[in-house]
Amino acid sequence: MNFLERIINKTENLIDPEQNKFEIMQGAQMELIQRAGGDDMAGTWIDANAARFREVINDPQFNFIERLANEDTHEEALIEINKKLYH
Repeated sequence: MNFLERIINKTENLIDPEQNKFEIMQGAQMELIQRAGGDDMAGTWIDANAARFREVINDPQFNFIERLANEDTHEEALIEINKKLYH
């Protein structure tokens, strides 16, 4: 991501941080569903993991929202969230 894109992203985050947080969470959840088997598994994954996912991602100790938003830490954060869901 180049400098201008980062500035635009930060500006958008300041305009509506709750919407940005929701989009980051939803995107991460969709990525984890795809990794678990895709659209065919979506309902099963949501039933089994949605509540725990919200718990994990909202834990301030891990700062997952910011880590998911950053392209340098996004993948690592997804892996860590996935591990926490199943352990």
